[in-house]
Amino acid sequence: MPDLAQPFHRTRGRARALAMLLAVGVAAPVLPMTACKSQPSIPGTEIPDTDDNRQIIGVLERYRTSFVSRDAAAVLATAHPTYYDEGGTDDPSDDTTYADLGPLLRRRMSQLDSIRFTIDYLEIHVTGDRAIARVWVDASFRFKPLLDSYGEPRDQPPYARVQDHSEFELVREGDNWLIVRGI
Repeated sequence: MPDLAQPFHRTRGRARALAMLLAVGVAAPVLPMTACKSQPSIPGTEIPDTDDNRQIIGVLERYRTSFVSRDAAAVLATAHPTYYDEGGTDDPSDDTTYADLGPLLRRRMSQLDSIRFTIDYLEIHVTGDRAIARVWVDASFRFKPLLDSYGEPRDQPPYARVQDHSEFELVREGDNWLIVRGI
């Protein structure tokens, strides 16, 4: 009479071996990722805690808080004199230079009634004296109402919401980092 327990033990042994292989196969790619996490990160981010990264986040936070307080001069102070942004298009009419930035910021900020603006820092790549910071922006703006010829509001104040990935390019000048693209 055949031993019915024998195939069961072989099957159970194969199942254990298969489960072990699957566990190793799933864990193997994770091990190198967790092993690279030896350097501490800046609190609230997964950005490695380095002097450059802290300084870059500091500049971007000054930009953000200056924007929220509608201080165009303080926002402009975070920009480098070589600032140039193509506005994400091939149309040169929407390009912004450092000389354009101050008047543009003052005009746009004068139209705002309230601002909520947060930045989540995703990645920072530093190469020599240049850096790219990739971020997630979550902002909402309420604009001042348009007035008619009698000074009365024509419509309800419009709102705008921005939720998108964004990229800032910075350059080191001396001991400071300044934004050359992305405001």
